[in-house]
Amino acid sequence: MIGGLIVGLIVGWIVSLFGGDQLIIKGVEELTNNSITSAGYYTIFAIIGLLGGVLKNK
Repeated sequence: MIGGLIVGLIVGWIVSLFGGDQLIIKGVEELTNNSITSAGYYTIFAIIGLLGGVLKNK
């Protein structure tokens, strides 16, 4: 479970190295009319990683 969270954060960090963080932040803003910061970006990846870790253990 915690491993999935960490993997999600690492994947988010790697994506941000190539500028993907701004792409995802703008995409979320266009889809939901809510702006998020880089903290929200990493939170999204952490939650996705956490869910992936939970589903993997079942």
